[in-house]
Amino acid sequence: MDDELLRQIYVAYQMTGSLHKTADELGFAYAKVRKALITYGAYSTQFSDEVYYLRCKGYSVDEIANELNTTTKRVSAWLPYEKNIYNLPEKTKDAIRSDNYRKRNERTRANSVLTKHTNGRERNVKMQTKIMLSTNSKDRESASLKITGEPIRIHLKLQGEMLDEDDRRILKKHGRSSTGNSIERDIMIPHDMTLHALHYAILRLYGWQNGHLHSFRLPDEVYKKLTDNTVRGWGDLVGVLFQTVYPDNVWEARYGDDDYEHGSIKTWLKKKYIGPYQYLGWYEQYEIATTEFNDFAERWQDMAVYEQFDFENSDKSKDDRLLKHAPIIDLTLDEMNSSLYVDDGTTDLLERLTVSSLLARKDEKTAGVEMLGQKMVKRWYKGYGEIAEPEVKPVTDKLFYHYDYGDGWIIEITRVEDCGDLIKNGMITEEELVEVNSTVIDEYRPVCIHQDGICLVDDVGGFGGFIDMLRILYEPDERDEPLNLYDPDTKENTRTWARSMGWSARKISNKQML
Repeated sequence: MDDELLRQIYVAYQMTGSLHKTADELGFAYAKVRKALITYGAYSTQFSDEVYYLRCKGYSVDEIANELNTTTKRVSAWLPYEKNIYNLPEKTKDAIRSDNYRKRNERTRANSVLTKHTNGRERNVKMQTKIMLSTNSKDRESASLKITGEPIRIHLKLQGEMLDEDDRRILKKHGRSSTGNSIERDIMIPHDMTLHALHYAILRLYGWQNGHLHSFRLPDEVYKKLTDNTVRGWGDLVGVLFQTVYPDNVWEARYGDDDYEHGSIKTWLKKKYIGPYQYLGWYEQYEIATTEFNDFAERWQDMAVYEQFDFENSDKSKDDRLLKHAPIIDLTLDEMNSSLYVDDGTTDLLERLTVSSLLARKDEKTAGVEMLGQKMVKRWYKGYGEIAEPEVKPVTDKLFYHYDYGDGWIIEITRVEDCGDLIKNGMITEEELVEVNSTVIDEYRPVCIHQDGICLVDDVGGFGGFIDMLRILYEPDERDEPLNLYDPDTKENTRTWARSMGWSARKISNKQML
């Protein structure tokens, strides 16, 4: 790039202090400004330093991409300019055509790299291991916290069940839902984002304030297949995929990270879903989780097994329902659940698991139980050091997030291959997507790229209660219910209550969602 242009970008950056503001001020693309500042030596990140170091050692762009588990496009974007470029302002028609041709080729090459290396997790582990072996403990801590793969897109869908025609009309008109029966979000997340961090991001995306219990679970059919619907099968995956049986009086251990006391709930949530992701609950450690399960199984060596309760035979006595006595480890999950209440259940997933290690893209082959926990990998956690954990591979193309078991909110989570559909429908441009991916990597946080439907509110009574709230606020005179339910005082009280719960109907930009 021309030296004078580099200097102008540098001066503007010194005045604005922001890459985005500099790009807006000069009318350049964000990525171009960043690359110019890297070239000038005025901006760098851990990733740009790694790229530049390998380049100086003589690595090609393709070799760097392979070494760092990323695409050639991203490597090129973070390297200093090595020759004059032709995409300056006031480009000629030939330059524009050449630029478009180059971009198409880069996209094709990047997609080829991603297709060839869809399972890049193993190379990422190798890279982390290489750094662990070659640096001291302090450097190892810094390096292991910053290495990540490409951002991934996940789709969140909160589906309303049993909504009638008028409910759907209300949700469309006042809830800004295009379908009338769902509220959806699309976000780009860091490749190593954990379920625990995703929980806090979902709260922010849907307007909830962490006032209730939550969990992540597999689809029933996947859960039954992996566990073979047996206690032994479930126990084999405790500490690998599933939470253990928590001892009595340690409720805080399950939700010990919920330490909000005062101040802005949004600020508190943001700290939770920004990386590095270092959450590790005490009972989520593999050795401790398996020890607790083994103790649980040992306590129930001669368990009374009862047939499942049936309302048609509710007059049966407990003795009449007794089927047998057996060790709990030899029972099916149905037999155990009909005979013993397990406080935390058996389906909740470990929240230290990363989304990318657990969730496959649609139509991608998923792992069977025989492919889980075949080897131990080490991961560094603040306060714990290096912890050995069983390796996990994607076992499902769908997850479910449960929040507030009373209101019964359930969000379906899927992983999407790319953003081609959003680009095609004009919901995001390619330039915006490049900027989003840069933000995810640079700032180590998720970014919302599409939203459908307004935010919800805690303690509203599920979808039905939320739609009733919208009716009270926006159509109090159009219902046949008694006036005392829809008089001005009720409307104002409802609005006051909703606002006290952090609810707002104003439209929020994608950038402000997280």
